[in-house]
Order: sequence, then C-alpha cells, then structure tokens
Amino acid sequence: MRRDYYAVLGIAATAGPREIRQAYRRLARQYSPDVNFWDERARSLFEEIAEAYRVLSDPGARSMYDQIGVPGGPSLGAGRRGDDLHVTVELTFDEVVRGISRPLTVTRFTPCDVCNAAGTVRGARCEHCLGRGVRRAADAVEIVIPPGVDSGVQVRIEGEGNAGPFGAPRGDLIISTRVAEHPFFTRKGDSVHCEVPITVWEALRGARVRIPTPRGETVLVVPPGTAGGQAFRLRGHGLPKLSGDGTGDLYVTVNVQMPESLDARTDELVRELERLAPMAPRTGLDRYNGGVA
Repeated sequence: MRRDYYAVLGIAATAGPREIRQAYRRLARQYSPDVNFWDERARSLFEEIAEAYRVLSDPGARSMYDQIGVPGGPSLGAGRRGDDLHVTVELTFDEVVRGISRPLTVTRFTPCDVCNAAGTVRGARCEHCLGRGVRRAADAVEIVIPPGVDSGVQVRIEGEGNAGPFGAPRGDLIISTRVAEHPFFTRKGDSVHCEVPITVWEALRGARVRIPTPRGETVLVVPPGTAGGQAFRLRGHGLPKLSGDGTGDLYVTVNVQMPESLDARTDELVRELERLAPMAPRTGLDRYNGGVA
C-alpha cells in the first residue's frame, strides 16, 4: 500500500508551502535521530517525514505526486543526492588521545540489488524496494575520527550516507562524538588536569614522582618545600589539538598526605624538627580581630 505524504506530515491536501514547512519542522524536531539515538522506529519515521517533505515542498514533484499518486519513481527522484545520515559514536578518553579507525555498522538506504536501483523489474514495481530503488540495510563503514575530538564534535565522511533514489549519489555520513569521562584525568579543552598524592616528607625534601599522563608515564619534579594544592604545568602532556597544531598541557595538583598517627619515636623526631625549624604561619592575623582583645 502506498503512503500518503499528506498524512505523513499531518496536513490537508490543500496545504500551502508555509503549512508544509511548519509541519515538517515540528515533526523533524520530534523524531530527529539526534534526540532519539537508539529508537529505530523514530529513525524510520524521520526518514519518511523527510521524504514526504522533499516531495511536497517541490512544486513540480508535488504536482506529479498529486496527479499519479505514486511516491518515489524515476520521474520524482532521479538524480537527487541521498540524505545525510547522522549517527552518534561513543569514545573513551584513550581513543580521543590516539584517534580511531574502525568499522562501524550503520543502517542506511542502499541501492536495491534486485532491480539494480531502477525501482522496476520487467516493467512492474520492484516489491523488494517498493519501487524506490533503495532499501534499508545494515552496512559496515570504515570510519576515521582524528585525535583530540570532544563531545559534540561532528566528523563528516563524504559519500557514506543514504543512497539516492534510482542510482543517484549517496549523501554523507555525519558522526557526532560523545566522550566518556575519565576516572583520573579531567579535560578542559586540549588541557588535562589531575591530582597526585605525595607524602609530607616528599613535600618537605623534594622528590621525583612518577605519574601517569594521557600518553604514558613521566616524572614530576617536586621541589623542596612544596605546599599542598600547588599545581605544576607539564607542557605537551595534554591532548592533541583538533587542528593538528601541537598538544595541550597537563596540570598536576599535588595533594600532601599526612601520617595518620605517630608513635613515640616519630613524635619525638617531629618535635625536634619543630625546634630546629620553627615556623609562625599565623603571624599578623590578630589585626583582623575587630578590636576584640
């Protein structure tokens, strides 16, 4: 049974261009693949809505449709480029660091192999593709996503979208990326931030501390007398810039860990240290007492 394009858009057969446009925009927002990521039914409806709009918004195609009442067919769609296909790809933090190249299975319109995209077989409508010259199929597409992408970035792969009707060229495959959070690193653009614990002894005497980075282990030089909360910048240890022009930086904040308890001998040594290196960090605070003695 043929589809009624007016019923698909929920409009009367006498609807004007403005009503057609408004109906399409309302339905496209509701059934967009960007909103209904995993809903195959919504994706199918979105494609049907887009097809109805293409025909009814084109005066020539609409006139022919009103006369012969056949959706699709070489006279309506021949030569028209296929629609772009939108998919969302989930990436790990590690995949963002190095980029990916891998096959992705996408459900898209592909040329009908029964009628060779003609829409007819020996003059009769091809029942395999319902006369459209294309049919839905799950295909493997090799995708390449460069290093440094963030959530919301779109990567366009030309010629890997939906096939056009009756042998027309394919549209493009547009990949929207969604990057998972990392348990240790926090991303801010192409810069990466993290916290590393050090001992009070390392803070006092200084140390060379081995730490992880997005690309592997490196050494952080902690100078003597480092305070808790101090941040160090390691140039070039962040994420690759999406432009391909260099790499961001890694910012390491040290968190000074104190001993949980002291035995008698350790307490004695700490008291000796306090005597040898006296400190008065709260000197001058009494001027903020507001006149209270």
